Amino acid sequence: MTSSSERAPILVVGGRGFVGAAAVRALGAAGETVHVLGPSSPVPLPAGASETIASIEDDDVVRDVLARLRPRVVVSFAAFSAGPIGLGRSGEADPERMLAVNVLGFRRLLEACVSAGVHRVVWTSSTVVFGRADSFAVRLGEDAPRRPLINYGLSKVLAEDVAAYMRGRHGVETVGLRIPLMLGPGLWYDGAASVLKTLVAEARSGAQPHVAVPGITFDAMHVDDGGDLVAALCRTAAALAPVYNVAGFTTCYRDIAASLSELVPGYAPRLSEEEPPIVYPLVSQDRLERDTGWRHRRDLRAVLADMLSERRSSAS
Repeated sequence: MTSSSERAPILVVGGRGFVGAAAVRALGAAGETVHVLGPSSPVPLPAGASETIASIEDDDVVRDVLARLRPRVVVSFAAFSAGPIGLGRSGEADPERMLAVNVLGFRRLLEACVSAGVHRVVWTSSTVVFGRADSFAVRLGEDAPRRPLINYGLSKVLAEDVAAYMRGRHGVETVGLRIPLMLGPGLWYDGAASVLKTLVAEARSGAQPHVAVPGITFDAMHVDDGGDLVAALCRTAAALAPVYNVAGFTTCYRDIAASLSELVPGYAPRLSEEEPPIVYPLVSQDRLERDTGWRHRRDLRAVLADMLSERRSSAS
């Protein structure tokens, strides 16, 4: 039987990003040989991984890396970012660059994978493809209508269609993950998680900050669970669906504040709830669990405990 060390490596595009780095760590922990391709980033390169600094738009470099490594799986987290404002705001600030990376760059990556004989490409879409929630009474499945309301969501709808086309025409097994809000230590950008970062930063005994929060219920997941999921999909021999919803756990900011108060006795943030411009639906991950048996292991308390631990370490 072939061991992990004897198998072909895994190429991770965008492996220095917040979620990408978690996947690289999980793959390394599973004994995989991992090579990262992407731009430089404030996120350190996970130990044990090798790297090529390049953009997904650098066609010659991408094809050279694929020819040299001959990876059995390619994982792509590539997405346009204008810095710490988050992916959604980046797409609103520069939609042309976002489409160039998230759609056209992704299409060229898939074409290069087909030419290199890569069998499986795991990549990250997003639950924002669904647009505004009509109701929280029913969780949306993968076949629910996609009605994006921001440029980032549009780019992921187009990328899903590109992936489906490449799968149908060329047989490459594209597997899109519609991930929820990803949280945990190492979260360097703001975006949708900026309020949670503020609550964690203020968490100390006796503190009673007044914080405006979205008055919503939402799906979220510990970034390390995201990394574990990607590693599991890279290693399974089972056939996988073209797209999976990923729900993680469901929470709200009142639950977050209550959990922080338990973890930091004497901390009592005062919340004022506001209606956000878009309230996204909750999703069902039944298909993912049925096809793979995977389920997240870390809950809200684990996310917050890890983020508090990181804050204390950086302060000492």
